Amino acid sequence: MGAVLCATSVGITARVFKDLGKLHTKEAQIILGAAVIDDVLGLIILAIVAGIIGAAQAGQTLALGEIVRLVVLALVFIGGTLALGHFLMPKLVAQIAKLRTSGMMLLVALVLAFGLSYLANAIGLAAIIGAFAAGLILEEAHFKNFREKYQLADLLKPLAAVLVPIFFVLMGVQVRLETFANLSVLGVAAGITLAAILGKQVCGFGALQKGLDRLTIGVGMIPRGEVGLIFAGIGKSLNVIDDATFSAVVIMVIVTTLVTPPILKLTLARREKAATV
Repeated sequence: MGAVLCATSVGITARVFKDLGKLHTKEAQIILGAAVIDDVLGLIILAIVAGIIGAAQAGQTLALGEIVRLVVLALVFIGGTLALGHFLMPKLVAQIAKLRTSGMMLLVALVLAFGLSYLANAIGLAAIIGAFAAGLILEEAHFKNFREKYQLADLLKPLAAVLVPIFFVLMGVQVRLETFANLSVLGVAAGITLAAILGKQVCGFGALQKGLDRLTIGVGMIPRGEVGLIFAGIGKSLNVIDDATFSAVVIMVIVTTLVTPPILKLTLARREKAATV
């Protein structure tokens, strides 16, 4: 549950800032940067939790040294992927671009995403860590010499249009509707939703630079979105999150996703009004 609450769905906040023309502000840049960092930290926590659960299921206890190994392994994997991507990706992609074959841009992205996901799983980390690392190194600048005149995000849209609904259907299938009528489930949902909102407000106070709107930063970090669902789904597959708890997480994700855009709009309007007075 701690790992679930760590994550931030940066896409929701980024869309609000973009629609309001505020994506260039310092608050937006801090939120986007912090969201990436806390996703990385959440992935490390997920790796530790998965290791503890795996050891427990094998009738063993996870020693402190093993926890340290998992943390170092996750950091080395992400850091090594970024370093190799920075130095090797431009050269590798430039050679592939010489093939002058259509569809290579999308193929390279998919092979990299699936390959790193498989590698992360093979070394004992969650596959999502590999997919996340792939996304970090797939920069648009690497693909400027390809035949396609589209950006990678445009090529991925049709694939996302198919896979994203399937993902949410799979998450929805795992929800037991009868649990929503259970007052204890609603109580847990209310508790973790409150923790999700207040926790990010506390994080906003970490922005020490003068002139920053800490309330806007805290509100912008609230949504958990699909990342929280992925973490909860992994917990359910490991048999450490039951149906009732999973339903509570779904409620929390829905609430934090829906309340953030209007509240964020209000805080930004308040900031503009204060600046004009």
